[in-house]
Amino acid sequence: MSGLQIKHKLLLWFAGLVGALLLAFSAYVYSSNARFRQHTFAERLARKAAVTQQILALDDAIAGQVIISLPEQVEQVFGPGGQRVYASEPANDFRPSAALLARVRQRGHVAFSYASPAHARPKEGVALAYRRPDAAGQYVAVVTAYDLEGYAQQHTLFRSFLYGNLGALVLLALLGSLFADRALAPVTLLIRQLRSAAANTLRFRLRPVNAHDEVGVLAGAFNELLARQETLVANQRDFISQASHELRTPLTTIKGWLQTSLAYDTDVAGLQKGIGQAIGELDKLTALANGLLQLAQLDGTQARLAGQPLELMDVLMDVMATIQHQRPDLLLNLRVADAVARQAAAPRVLGHAHLLRTALGNLVDNAAKYSAGQPVALTLQLAPEPGAVRLCVEDQGPGIAPDELTRIFEPLIRGRDVGAVPGFGIGLTLAQRIVERHGGRLRLLPRAGGGTVAEVWLPLLGA
Repeated sequence: MSGLQIKHKLLLWFAGLVGALLLAFSAYVYSSNARFRQHTFAERLARKAAVTQQILALDDAIAGQVIISLPEQVEQVFGPGGQRVYASEPANDFRPSAALLARVRQRGHVAFSYASPAHARPKEGVALAYRRPDAAGQYVAVVTAYDLEGYAQQHTLFRSFLYGNLGALVLLALLGSLFADRALAPVTLLIRQLRSAAANTLRFRLRPVNAHDEVGVLAGAFNELLARQETLVANQRDFISQASHELRTPLTTIKGWLQTSLAYDTDVAGLQKGIGQAIGELDKLTALANGLLQLAQLDGTQARLAGQPLELMDVLMDVMATIQHQRPDLLLNLRVADAVARQAAAPRVLGHAHLLRTALGNLVDNAAKYSAGQPVALTLQLAPEPGAVRLCVEDQGPGIAPDELTRIFEPLIRGRDVGAVPGFGIGLTLAQRIVERHGGRLRLLPRAGGGTVAEVWLPLLGA
């Protein structure tokens, strides 16, 4: 059934459920009718048996002529010793056993049925125990007959249910198919749209019949996915274009220096200068390639990394030591809020030490580059949200224009006011994605008095 279409599954379930209800109802009515027939016929036989015993008490000779009215009706009377004292038809297909006669004398009234060789359905009978005034012991009057009319009606009812249910199932299948087609028409419309030529364009969107029903909501969610995919494709194109430009620039410079040295430099000093310039450009190219590689590797990781417990102060001190070694003249000011200092244990986060050092190192290095020798302030404090810590890195650079904040985290995007500050526009992108992989967030805020504040929010271990 797993290979069937939803339309066929709906049809089978609908037909199966309704068919089962029809079958159960028909079986209930048929069995009720069978019980009613059996009960009614038994009552008629009981009345015949009662009449038999009353008439025989008057004159045995006229009993059979008076009470015979049912098909194949036979009356028999058995004496206290089990001997048959009367039979309306001496040759008949039923002779009660001694156990049945004893049960009748014990209970007074017994209804029974038995198989007859002449009929597919059983014949039925009733036995009554009574006493005669002129004799001792109990007599038993037995009346048997075949309910020809009742069985005929029951057979007619069975045929009516059989053909009626088959016809109802056929009609149900037709109506169910129409119902499934109508119910799945919105889905069919979406499938036709997806298979059309327009679906090959990036701006393709689904147009549901009703935007507010379940299919419309699904189409809306799919359109949102298409919009995100369109944005991703556009960003990818921009990224490839910008990466090509960034890679082409140092390669062109390297080629120019080498060609110049090859053509004009005839002494060792000139060659060393040309080769040194080429090596500097190669260093930039290597740094750019490493940044792009880190970004690609990070995009291939899981949405949230399962790392190990880390003390955030240790990671932060390693970052500050590295930056201080690279920039000996830079003044780094670290302030730890009183709420953090009063904690019984140092703030701990769950993550990867290398990745966190990379993210925080990029933020501090950016702040140092754009501060133009001015001090860089770092502030570690508890976040307003419970179970989180916040790190702020403040620079005194030119700041970021408000209209650039939406794109500044995209790869290879830099602000307009960076001037001659070297960079490729990868550090912020890498930092943001690393922070997000650790369940946190990174945002840039304007600093009072000029500059930018990079705010990192990270969840504490066990929060």
